[in-house]
Amino acid sequence: MEPQGPHRKPRSRAAEAIHRRIRGVVKALLNGTDGDSLAGLPDHIELRLRIPIHLQENDHRDSVQFADSLLAQVETLRIQGETESLGHRTGHAPCYWCQAPVCQHSQPPDSRSILVGWSATGIPIWRELASLFIENGDPQIDLLYGEHPGPAVCWLGEGELLGEILPEYLNDSLFARPVGALLAGGFPIPGQASESLCITALILESRVGRVVPRYSLNLLCAVPAPHHIDTITADHSRSIMSGWIGALRSSLHHFQEQLLVDASKGKRASLKSSRQRIVDLLIESRSQLETLRRRNDRRTKHAQQRSEDPNRPTSAALSDLLDGDESDLFEDRRESTIVLRGPQGRIHIFTSSGRHITSAVYSTDSIQSRIARSRWVPMTKTRAHALIDRVRQSTEPGSPGLSQGHAS
Repeated sequence: MEPQGPHRKPRSRAAEAIHRRIRGVVKALLNGTDGDSLAGLPDHIELRLRIPIHLQENDHRDSVQFADSLLAQVETLRIQGETESLGHRTGHAPCYWCQAPVCQHSQPPDSRSILVGWSATGIPIWRELASLFIENGDPQIDLLYGEHPGPAVCWLGEGELLGEILPEYLNDSLFARPVGALLAGGFPIPGQASESLCITALILESRVGRVVPRYSLNLLCAVPAPHHIDTITADHSRSIMSGWIGALRSSLHHFQEQLLVDASKGKRASLKSSRQRIVDLLIESRSQLETLRRRNDRRTKHAQQRSEDPNRPTSAALSDLLDGDESDLFEDRRESTIVLRGPQGRIHIFTSSGRHITSAVYSTDSIQSRIARSRWVPMTKTRAHALIDRVRQSTEPGSPGLSQGHAS
């Protein structure tokens, strides 16, 4: 240290270089963090730097403790920012009882459990996916334990997730609001042939301080060590789950970007329509996982012939809709989809935006049973007419169109 004049404080370029290096470490640790997630946090963090006086002792424990403390503070800062920005903690379901983003209730107890909602007092409810399928009589139970196991998936809307919670626990909560979830299971765990993984893909809505709501994907699962959710869902793993999660993230990102673009042009979407689009997005994602599962199965010659058969119900979906009558359109109250009753028992399933999901042939008794039980309720003429017009316009030259499902 050398004086820089009678009235100037001594300066240590070495100390300044150390500070810049530490600042660079913090910046690198926070690199990739959403800028919004740091809003409202302190501008600085105070570090406690401990230096031994007896410099002749070559002891690195203080250096290790300082590094550990620095990493812990930066991680706390990142998590705090994420929680304030998104209204949830990644990998945790918010607990309205504890009023905490992380608590003893916020994570699934094991790799087979999924989130089915919240209790009356706001505690997350975890159940095994298999027991949910058995209770609902869902034939997908065979996909979990059958001769040819593969991913199985169902979905829950906002009403089902939050239907039991008392208003006093939900109102005025600072947590992001759940708007829908996909519950999936049967994913293989690398190196554990006898085990499979279940996962809840929860979409949450945050509106605090925003003109446009922000939607985020929160993946809830208990991944057995030494694996981690980020590694088994990474693109390089090329698994069914990574492909499915990657597509869901991409769809949600594009939807969020479109909301922002529309708002900048003065075309701000209503909250109701935004949430309905999230429902459509979840249903499309469910269909995509089913498609990925089928593609993963070895195609037999018969399956190939069926996929090329122009008489299959899938091939007739568009023509049946455009040539059909408005009285043949129904709303599936359980699945939040649109059902078209076509000729010869053909049934076509669409999202509310007109995107085709899948098709099948149903017996007359099966169709009548669903109508009689009010699972399928007739669409109003106004909504039916609007849907047909939307699909018809999408088929006109120059239109971007509506993607078709991939049923096989």
